[in-house]
Amino acid sequence: MKPSRRAGWVVVLAAVAGAVLGGFVLRRRGRPGPPPAAPAARSAGEFGLPAAASSSDPSRSLVRMAAGAGIVVVLAIFTVIVTRPSGSGSRVTARPSPYPAASRALISERLRPLSLGECQAAIADQLDPIGQQACGYETAGLDRLYDEPSADPADPRYAGAALPTGLSTDGRNCVAGPGRPVLDTVRPTLSASFTAVPGLRRIGSTFQITGVYGRTAEDQQLPGDPGDPLTATMDFRWGKPLRHGESYRWRVRGTPPAVGAAGWSPWCEFTIPESTPDDLGLDDDRDYRAVLTAAEWLKILNVVPVSAPYVPIDTAAKAATSPATQVPVTLTGRAWFLLVNDLAYQASDNDDQAIWKLADLLSSALGGPDRPTMGHPRT
Repeated sequence: MKPSRRAGWVVVLAAVAGAVLGGFVLRRRGRPGPPPAAPAARSAGEFGLPAAASSSDPSRSLVRMAAGAGIVVVLAIFTVIVTRPSGSGSRVTARPSPYPAASRALISERLRPLSLGECQAAIADQLDPIGQQACGYETAGLDRLYDEPSADPADPRYAGAALPTGLSTDGRNCVAGPGRPVLDTVRPTLSASFTAVPGLRRIGSTFQITGVYGRTAEDQQLPGDPGDPLTATMDFRWGKPLRHGESYRWRVRGTPPAVGAAGWSPWCEFTIPESTPDDLGLDDDRDYRAVLTAAEWLKILNVVPVSAPYVPIDTAAKAATSPATQVPVTLTGRAWFLLVNDLAYQASDNDDQAIWKLADLLSSALGGPDRPTMGHPRT
């Protein structure tokens, strides 16, 4: 029986007991004794009282009032006893589960996070990467950097899971510490392969990159590009370049960023030197000045069409008094990057050494590498 129903029955029983007790008292007080001898008739006025007062018994009214008060007191006492909390703190009555024991066990099992192996298999079966399930783990995002330790392959939590194993940084083996490689690019390609798992042909991944000596402006956590069989890469050619003179470290795991599972690889480290052939080393929003002859400027504009960012070059070159006149031009770092990149792309695509020389000339005038590639193959 529920506590509220027990309390109600106790109150009802208290009321009945109080009523019976009151009735018993009334019957005892109101029971008539032996009839007295008839007194001599006397007038009411003989005692100085009205005649109507002699017809009522004041003691019976007092008894009724006492009995009613007793009933109220009994009810109050029972109510306090029933509703008083037990112990020093408040009593909280747990509500019974609406599910039977077997159902509760099944629900608990469904809410349990999947193992890493089970999660990878479930994600591989989903065609929509955006709607992928979180496998019962905390839902994460691209802005959260994890600090879990690297996965131990002997840990039973990772039994049957595809763990990252073959790691390379722009074609170099994974190294951490003083022997970390020095790259010749600000746009490296990070790659990983994973241990083979029967039936698993596709894997989602998360790459994490940060500084060797602390956080950097380039810290990222991004999904990798899946490959077959069970490989993943992250290519910085399509994103924000890394910074010259900075040392970075990176690692990878075999689940997408939205799944807060562990299973990380060891850290791999590398350093970007002060100068690389695929970058001028300029800040996008700062202004930089380059000086070439009017003839050299016009040769450059013969390769790259005159668009809005390059109008100042065209105006200054045409205003020169002779082709040999030294003409200074000031543009933002972003504009200079686009111009040299356009020259490198045309030179690489057409295998044109004359255009490569123009790219070399402009890069040197801006304090960049003598033989820039801007990430394009150069023969």
